[in-house]
Amino acid sequence: MTYAFPHKIRLVLIGLFATLLAACQSAPPATGLSAAQIAMLRSEGFVESGPGWELSMPERLLFPSNESGLPADQQQRIADIASKLASVGIMTARIEGHTDSTGTSAYNLTLSQARAEAVAAPMQAGGMRFTADQVVGRGETLPLSSNATAEGRQDNRRVVVIVTP
Repeated sequence: MTYAFPHKIRLVLIGLFATLLAACQSAPPATGLSAAQIAMLRSEGFVESGPGWELSMPERLLFPSNESGLPADQQQRIADIASKLASVGIMTARIEGHTDSTGTSAYNLTLSQARAEAVAAPMQAGGMRFTADQVVGRGETLPLSSNATAEGRQDNRRVVVIVTP
């Protein structure tokens, strides 16, 4: 025995199904950076990396062992970068502090947070704004290089500024 929906019920069900599908669709969110923003990031030494843009190797902020302070000229350079980014509508970023593996994990976490905050301060002076969860210390957990050499440890004592769309 075959069951067939009457024609009107079938049309109602198809219409209901189409309405539900249409309700699930939405315009994609506006994402990405403008051409002017990308040009500014590139001009300031940022490189595209994964989901965002990171300060590139020549501009990466490196620290001496056991230190989190920045010289006045570097603070001014960071404030200038922030001002330029803000001028094209980039008002925030994520700032991640890192350390080498010298010292305890707890100490390195505190030191990496201090480094991130040392970079955030001049960026705020340059017009950018950050929430507490955007300025983070990562400690020794994400090394770029081996901690077995002095050069590797120097690479790992850094702060990275990450701009995401």
